[in-house]
Amino acid sequence: MTKEAEKKGKVAVLNFNHDLTIERNLLEAAGFYLYPAQCATEDDVIAAAHDALGILNVYARITPRVAANLKQCKVIVRPGVGYDMIDVAACRAHGIQVCYLPDYCVEEVADHAVALLMALERKLLLHQRNCEKGIWNDQLARPLRRLNTLTLGLIGLGKIGRRFAAKMREIMPTVIAYDPYLPDELFAQTNVKKVPLEELFQNSDALAIFAPLTPENRHIISADSIEKMARRPVIVNVSRGGQIDTGDLIAALKSGALAGAGLDVLEDEPKINPELAHLDNVILTPHAGWFSIEAETENRTRTAQEIIRVIRGEAPRNPVP
Repeated sequence: MTKEAEKKGKVAVLNFNHDLTIERNLLEAAGFYLYPAQCATEDDVIAAAHDALGILNVYARITPRVAANLKQCKVIVRPGVGYDMIDVAACRAHGIQVCYLPDYCVEEVADHAVALLMALERKLLLHQRNCEKGIWNDQLARPLRRLNTLTLGLIGLGKIGRRFAAKMREIMPTVIAYDPYLPDELFAQTNVKKVPLEELFQNSDALAIFAPLTPENRHIISADSIEKMARRPVIVNVSRGGQIDTGDLIAALKSGALAGAGLDVLEDEPKINPELAHLDNVILTPHAGWFSIEAETENRTRTAQEIIRVIRGEAPRNPVP
C-alpha cells in the first residue's frame, strides 16, 4: 500500500470508462484515496484492490479467488442495476458487502426500449438504408401492422419493465408478462396480465427483456423458445446479452422466424457479430440505454456515497438481495 493510501484509506475503481472527478472529489472529501485501474484478469484485480477498503466495480469480474484475496475490503458497489460479474456469495463469505443501484436509469432504459421497439415495428432502419441508396419506395417495408391491435410481451416486470409498460400502453394496450419472482398483486396494480413463459412466447407480437441475467434465464431466447413464437415477434433486449443465443437469433432473423431485433446489449460485447450488424431487421446500440446527463451524475454520486457509508460502518442503502 502506498503512503498516500495508508494515510487516507484506499478505494479502487475498476474498469471505469469515464472521467472520475465526481467520485474523486466525494471520496477525498471523506478522507479516502481513489485508485483507478483497468483489470483484464483475476490477478489484475487482486493486484489493484487487495489492499482497498472499498471497490467501485464497473465491469471487472469478482470471482471466489478474487474475493478471498480482498483482505481489507468492506464493500463492493456496482454502479448499475446488473451485478452478474460479481460472485455475491463468495464476497459475503469473506465479509464483503455487495451493493448496487436498483432504481438507477429507469427512465432512460425504458425510453431506449420504446425507441428500439418503435423503430423496429415501423421498419425505420430499412427505410433509411433504402433512402441512402436513392430508393424512394414505401412498399419495400411492408407488411406493417397497426400497433394497438398487437400484444406486447415482457420478460421481467421490475422497475424498468413496469415503466416501459406504462410508456407503451397508449400504443400497445395489451401487455402480458412473465416474472416468477413478483407477486400477483404487482401485476394487477400495473394492469399487466401475468402469464407462464410458454404462453408469453406463443402470444407475443413484440417481446422485450427486462430481467437481470441469472443461470436460469441465460439463453432464454434460443432456437427452442423461438420455435414456440408463432407470431414471429420483434425482440428488444436492454438487459444482458447472455439472455439471447446469438447464433440462434441470427438464424431466426434470416429465416423469418423473428421479424426483427433491437439490441442494446450483446452476448460477447464489445465484440459485434458482423453477420448480425448487416441485417436490415436489426438495430444495434452500444449498451447506451442507461445514459443521460442526469443519470450519469446520479450514478457516480450515489455509488461513491454508498462506498463511504459502508466503510464508515453505516448500513448500506442498496445491498444486493
